[in-house]
Amino acid sequence: CNNPEMVDYVKGYLDADGKVTGGLTRKELKTRMPLLLQWDPRWGYMDYGDGKMALTGCAPACLSMVAVSLTGNKRATPDAAAEFAEKNGYYVNGTGTKWSLMTEGCRSFGICGREISLNKSTVMHELENGHPIICAMRPGDFTTAGHFIVLADVQEGKIRVNDPNSRTRSRELWPYETLEKQIKNLWTFTRL
Repeated sequence: CNNPEMVDYVKGYLDADGKVTGGLTRKELKTRMPLLLQWDPRWGYMDYGDGKMALTGCAPACLSMVAVSLTGNKRATPDAAAEFAEKNGYYVNGTGTKWSLMTEGCRSFGICGREISLNKSTVMHELENGHPIICAMRPGDFTTAGHFIVLADVQEGKIRVNDPNSRTRSRELWPYETLEKQIKNLWTFTRL
């Protein structure tokens, strides 16, 4: 009910067997920062933590977007990131993905993540230099509980967001000030 974009995913839920059904497309691999949705039927029905990837997989979907963008690694899919996170203790049932996935676990995908301060000049500098940012979000425009999004780049002085839970929000350009009050923590990424 909260996300009408997921209607097709929900329609397929009863027939789904929880298996991953595909990798990344050529178009996704050629896109500077592909939008990879956590509820995509290719991986959205698989288990992740104490739920399905479609509901609990925002962090691995974000990590996948950043890894694919920076390295071109076609095997760095959301399901691969989720599987890695679970197997290596980066998911805590009842809580979600540990933030240490963004600084420690990310290295297994050929990228280096580091926590940065939440201020406009730092965020804009990182984005303008081609360093995507993953944000842990507070309740607001993107979530009612907790969520991860990618700050992909700057266009027309605003920030393009890749929200793994919404094509609609990912099409918008966001003023920094709107995002700032919703960001709980953030990490910038470069290739190793």
